[in-house]
Formats: sequence, C-alpha cells, structure tokens
Amino acid sequence: MSLFWKVVGGYGAHIKSNRTELIIQHKGTVSEIPIKDLTHFLLIGGHTIQTATITYLIKEGVFISFCESDGEPIGYISPYDYSSYSEIQHLQKTAAPYSYALTFATESVKSRILAIEKYAEESEADILFSGELEILSDYSRELGNMILIEELRRIEQLVRDMYYEILARLISPVYQFKRRTSRPYLDPVNAIFSFGYGMLSSACTRSIVGGHLDPGHGYLSRGNQALVQDLINCWKPEMIDKHVITFLRSGKLLQSGYERTKDRCLLHDDVIAELIQMFKETIDQNLIDSQIELLIQSLYGKEQFSIMKL
Repeated sequence: MSLFWKVVGGYGAHIKSNRTELIIQHKGTVSEIPIKDLTHFLLIGGHTIQTATITYLIKEGVFISFCESDGEPIGYISPYDYSSYSEIQHLQKTAAPYSYALTFATESVKSRILAIEKYAEESEADILFSGELEILSDYSRELGNMILIEELRRIEQLVRDMYYEILARLISPVYQFKRRTSRPYLDPVNAIFSFGYGMLSSACTRSIVGGHLDPGHGYLSRGNQALVQDLINCWKPEMIDKHVITFLRSGKLLQSGYERTKDRCLLHDDVIAELIQMFKETIDQNLIDSQIELLIQSLYGKEQFSIMKL
C-alpha cells in the first residue's frame, strides 16, 4: 500500500537508507519504508539525514520539504524534472493578476464566514457578538466593488483576523488563545494551527513545483510563498481549522502535552505524532493536485479559474 508522503516531526530522528528502503530511527523506534512507496518526504524540526539518502530519494522522484519545528516552511528539494518551467512560469507571471486575486480573496472570506456560521449553529453558547456576522457579510459583498488588489488584501486580512478571534471563543481559556499571532507562538493553539498550516503548505508546494509553477509568485499574497498562501488560505478552515477545534474541544490536549517557556510554546512528541496522523488524513492531496492542474489550464486559457472545495 502506497504511503505517498511520510512526515517526521519533533527532534532527534536519524534517517538513513539503502537503495530500496528509507530507515528512520526515532525515540527508540525503527521504521523501514520502501522508497518506491513515497512521493513526498516532509521533515519538521531538527533531525539527522544522510546525504546518500537524499540522493536515493531524489533519484526515485521523491519531493523533500523542510519546516521548522513550529511548522514554518523553510524550503524544498525536488528532482530535476520538476524544474522545466520556462513556458508555464512566463504565463503565470504575465497573467492579469486582478481576477485571480479576487477569486482567492472571495473564497478565503466565504470559507471563513461559512465556518463561523456552522460553529454558531452547533455551539450551545452564543459565540457571536451583536452585528459581527453582518460585518463579515458586508466585507464579503464589498470585495466585488474593490478596484485595487491592495484593497482585496486588506479586506481578506480583516476577515481572517475576526475569524480567529471568534474561534477563540470556542476554545477553553486554559490554552490562553485569543487570536492568531506571529511566531514565535506563546500558546499551544497557535502552535497547533502553525503545525497544520506547515503540513498543508508543504503539500501545496509539492504540487505547485510539480506543475512547474513558481510558488513565490502569487496574486493576492506577497512573499516567498505567495502562491502557496493564496491557495491554502482558501482551504485552512476545512482541511485544518475545524479538525483543530474538534481536537481541542475533545479534551485530548492536556497540559502535559506542551511546555511554555518565556519566549515560545513547545508541543511534546506524543502530541506532534497525533497531529501528524490527523492532518495527513484531513489534507486532501488529490484536491490540491487537481486545483493546480485547473490553475495551469486557466493560464493556458483553456479553463475558467475557480477554487475547488472538499
């Protein structure tokens, strides 16, 4: 049975291989995985890997990506045939950006409003303050009237900020989560969100690079991962956030599962292992691959661009 992608999180794994098997020694456990069963190998945190192992993986067409321990993407190594990109990247960079930016902003905003409406319906407590849903709906309607991409970006960010503040009302105050913050993360909820987003980013980056697109050339977002962020912001509520909320409200995250220091919150290995398994099941790689194919077809003028949903 194909594993498709393997994730190693935490710290201290020793990774080596022979010509046919990937061998991972971590916390006293040894795993042997046929290289032919892998398409994506994701390393999160600090580990030791033999250079020969990287060579074997690349020769077999395995995409290798790296994240810091909190899920922040660092980079990737891809086979040579992933970099035959001149024609499609030219189309990507010369396409009129506004229509793509509007599509990304609209779906990001709508996916969050829909999620909030579902949480409000399912929650026994009133999680919405007076007028909040109307404000969010007004923002959604305003998108179609915006002329500049910067205006789309501003509204999409405002909705995201409100969205996380509303999510905080669903979560026990013991975790001290009030809103989405920048790294380093001081509470376990932000740390868990970041870990999930790192895995989703890696899955999306693999597909983007496999399609010979530039992950750094987006339409709504800016930065090294602009296209990745454009896409994953549309899928975070369904692929990551709702499962994080369920996990947190189940009581599975005990205070023994994380450690707060003065400058960050560290998730323990047993929590990381559970998160890896959970997000591997909730991240839909087939949908991501199909979305990249649709984007490519739209750049060639063969399809109308839209965001695929679960």
